[in-house]
Amino acid sequence: GSGIAVAAVRILATQVTRTMPAMSKLSGTVAGAAAAVLGSTAFLVTPQQSSSHVRSSRTTSEGSLRGASVVAPSSEGHCVAALGLGAAGLLSVASLASRRPTQARHSSVISTRAYDASNEIGACDPLLFWDPIGFCEGGSKEDFDRRRAVELKHGRLCMLASIGMLWPDVFGKFDGYLSPSQGLRFEDVPSGIYAVTKVPLEGWLQILLLAGLIETKLLGDKSFGGPGFAKYGAEPGNFGTGYWGRRIQDPAERRLKLTTELNNGRLAMVAMAGLLIQNGLTGQSPIDQWQSGHISPFNDGQGYFAQFDPSQELGACPPLGYWDPFGMMAFQDEAKFRRNRELELKHGRICMAATIGIIVPDLFGRFDGYLSPANGLKFSDVPSTIDAIYKVPVEGW
Repeated sequence: GSGIAVAAVRILATQVTRTMPAMSKLSGTVAGAAAAVLGSTAFLVTPQQSSSHVRSSRTTSEGSLRGASVVAPSSEGHCVAALGLGAAGLLSVASLASRRPTQARHSSVISTRAYDASNEIGACDPLLFWDPIGFCEGGSKEDFDRRRAVELKHGRLCMLASIGMLWPDVFGKFDGYLSPSQGLRFEDVPSGIYAVTKVPLEGWLQILLLAGLIETKLLGDKSFGGPGFAKYGAEPGNFGTGYWGRRIQDPAERRLKLTTELNNGRLAMVAMAGLLIQNGLTGQSPIDQWQSGHISPFNDGQGYFAQFDPSQELGACPPLGYWDPFGMMAFQDEAKFRRNRELELKHGRICMAATIGIIVPDLFGRFDGYLSPANGLKFSDVPSTIDAIYKVPVEGW
């Protein structure tokens, strides 16, 4: 009887497991329930135990109820009961486990979508939405707002800086002293990147403090602190000042003005980079370059790449004239030429003396006596070739 129960439980567990192959948790649960049911069969009465129990009961009952028939408890009944309990347990476990994966699937699926910036202001002709580096790929709305605020701020700064590169040379500088304690006048400060080295440190601290107060207090800019801390508002870069103090009501006109500002800022960033690089290479402000005809910083006799013309110096003579096959003087100044000329003269003088030293000993003879009495080395033992290096002792060199 117990063998039949065990077989039935195993078949039921196998069928439940096959119907749900994807539920690994359910398979484990069914296996555990089956093990519990199998363990319960250990408490069933075996046939030997039941027969002895019947004999003992018969012996005790014969004294009281003679002639009455006693029915022994059957192990098949216990097996059927255990089988029914096991089947009910398996079905309840299967029904509960079949519900859990559905809930897990619904709770674990989270869909994310990148912010589409192709319809924002700035996506205009001729490039439309142009993002070659992929800054907007996979980014959120907050990421775009932060980059747009940074782009607008850099563009506005570069527009002002471009004006500052031209204004002092066109309209003149302020009168008076920039730093009376150091005797520094405004006219002593060059127009360009070299002004950084002229303005004292205290002056730069004042400029930064004033710029910070304008941004935070006057304009109310809160885009400080980076991701997670900065606040960009509904429209990054909008400080509520309007267009020259006027509120633009027409949406089309407003979008056109904002696009114009953004594009002018982009142009100013590129222009400012070019102005600073050319100013650094030539040492001149843009107005100075135009006035002196120094349009190109390369090979026009001015600025960082100004070439010194050595063709008029001593040594440029027939038949080769100025001969520089290795380009030693390419893009070099006069100081570099003077150094090269000094080395050339020194090497030439040494080689002229060495040439005489290679020939004179064989023509006019060597000195008499010993070069190194301690080593027994005579002057006549030293050859008139490069092998003399190995003959002369270290102390002699």
